[in-house]
Amino acid sequence: MKSDRKLTRRDFLHAAGITVAGGMLAACAPPEIAPAQPAAGGAEAPAAAPAAEQATIKLTHWQHHSVSRAQTVEQFKARYEDQNPNVTIDFQSIPWADYWGKLASAIAAGKGSAPDVFQIPMGLVEEYVAGDNLVPVDELVVSSETIANNYLPWTVQRGKRGGEYYGLPLDVQTLLIFRNNALFEEAGLDAKKPFDSFEDFTQIAAKLTIKNDDVTDQIGIDTGYYSAWMTMLFQQFLQREQGGKPWADPDKHVLVWPDYPEIFEAFEWFCKLSAESDDSAFLTGQDRFALGKAAMTLNHPVTRGSLKAQAPDLEYTITEFPVRKPGQQPYTAGSHWMWVVGKWAPDTKTAWDWVYFCTNKPAQLVWSDIGGDLP
Repeated sequence: MKSDRKLTRRDFLHAAGITVAGGMLAACAPPEIAPAQPAAGGAEAPAAAPAAEQATIKLTHWQHHSVSRAQTVEQFKARYEDQNPNVTIDFQSIPWADYWGKLASAIAAGKGSAPDVFQIPMGLVEEYVAGDNLVPVDELVVSSETIANNYLPWTVQRGKRGGEYYGLPLDVQTLLIFRNNALFEEAGLDAKKPFDSFEDFTQIAAKLTIKNDDVTDQIGIDTGYYSAWMTMLFQQFLQREQGGKPWADPDKHVLVWPDYPEIFEAFEWFCKLSAESDDSAFLTGQDRFALGKAAMTLNHPVTRGSLKAQAPDLEYTITEFPVRKPGQQPYTAGSHWMWVVGKWAPDTKTAWDWVYFCTNKPAQLVWSDIGGDLP
């Protein structure tokens, strides 16, 4: 999941030409996936024509690459095409560094170049809807009422405009600390004991760091996923301690950070932690946690799937992010991506049928079993 995320949101939107209106293979086979159900409370969907009479439909599907997620989509693709022999899913899992530029230029070029189904983060859904690039979920596939009743509200609300939804959530994430059980045991620490505070976390990370004559042999914590750390530090404070305070003052159009010295204190804490218990020159570009050279790392639950492929024998424990000060309740940030359908798709109903097939309730079990996601 960790990536060099250098393309800014502004650059991406500009390149895409969007008009902003107004933000491991599993050891056993995955469970059977139910096909899309008729809309709740509505009429039954029309009966499908015999396979011989159905027109051939090819849908192009893009998303940024993750080993475990790509394997999961391949499972869905095989099952969907088996159940729908007239449909071919051209699935492309594109490296993160290439994904944004390729998607931006394809969207700008439009039909014939752009993918029919693609993945975007929740923060871009509203801009794509405003830019008239997407079609809403087909009510014959899944009704708006069913979406409202069956998905967590915060995972679909940003894709809603009027009474229609323009995306279904995938890659619903939290941010958690992964701990190497063996390294904790060697240091005389309990891998299952929750953190008490930032200070407690600092002491544990220091104890797990091994440096001899300025040569690093083991780091206590991998702090390279900077955006995840910043999200946890700032969102944790503003949303929990300040009751959901937004990052920017909507009236003054300025960031709220200068009004809260605690945010700068948290940033200074992170810088100190990174300097003392990490080493950016140590095994650069490699997954140091999977190699057993980082005692802890901050990442998403899907990391379980990657570790299953990269380090199947690694034993680890997942714990919540440390609280800022003793006595606080644990807190984590939530984020997600969405699968959306471009207005140029050759058959938008089939495109949404494919999306719902991969995002409905039974599908979540497959995302957990193969992809490593936590439901």
